[in-house]
Parts: sequence; structure tokens; C-alpha cells
Amino acid sequence: MPTVIVKGGKQWQRDIVNKSVDWCLGRLSLKSMHRLHVTIVIGYLDDCCGWCKALEETNRIFRIAISNDQSLRNFVMTIVHEMIHVKQYARNEWLLDGEPEAWGSQEILTDELWLSDIL
Repeated sequence: MPTVIVKGGKQWQRDIVNKSVDWCLGRLSLKSMHRLHVTIVIGYLDDCCGWCKALEETNRIFRIAISNDQSLRNFVMTIVHEMIHVKQYARNEWLLDGEPEAWGSQEILTDELWLSDIL
């Protein structure tokens, strides 16, 4: 089971991140990945909604930043978007800059997550 650590933000934001990331881990088939570690920091980002970085060559340790000044839907969609990048790195599926798949799937997956009624 992957390790997820959420820092910063308000408690309700950390709760949303934890629930959304857990859903993404299952939906993106990442729950069985060994030694997967994701740290998510919630805070103000002045130039983007979020970002994801792989912190080692094996693509098992990740750091994600999520901007805290978004609407609730965009906040959740940013989490989903960045978790798509985790999947791309961890499964060695990264193509070009990784954005076409993330942008193309983020709304569909956010709608699925929303309809799952876990938030």
C-alpha cells in the first residue's frame, strides 16, 4: 500500500486530499505499487494550480503541491491531474510533457470521483 502524507492547508482541505488521493490510487491502479510514497503540500502557488515531481530515478517517491486558492471543484481536479502524473511516472508511461493525458482525463476522472460520493 502506498504511503501518503498531506501537509499544510486547512483540515477540510487535507481531508479532501486524502479521500481524493485514495480514490485515485484505486482508480489508477496504484494501490499495489510497492514503496510508492507521495507527499502533498497544500499552500498558495502564485504561478500554477499544482505540480508533481518524481524525487528519485525509480519513480516511487513523489512530491505534489496543490494551490489552496481554487474553487472546490478545481482543487479536486488539480489533485486528480497531479495523481495522473504520479501514474505516468510510476508506470513509465510519461510521454512528451505528460500534459495531454492529464488534461484529457482530469475532468472525466473528477466527475467519476464526485459521483462516487466520498467527498
